[in-house]
Amino acid sequence: MESLDEELDLQLQKINNLEMNIVMMQENISILSESLKETQRYLVKLANSQMELTRRLSSWPYIKVPKENKGE
Repeated sequence: MESLDEELDLQLQKINNLEMNIVMMQENISILSESLKETQRYLVKLANSQMELTRRLSSWPYIKVPKENKGE
């Protein structure tokens, strides 16, 4: 009977350890998820800035400059 009690205690301890590990993993996942959302927001802002820069450069009034020949 004592052996069964020890085995039960051991199994309960293992279950408690697993529960603690699961809680830690859930916390890590939520932290990583928030970090990923922040990264996505940053990338969207970066893409919008890139798009605005491309739009401005495409409408820039370029002046055609004749090529200079070094030999002449």
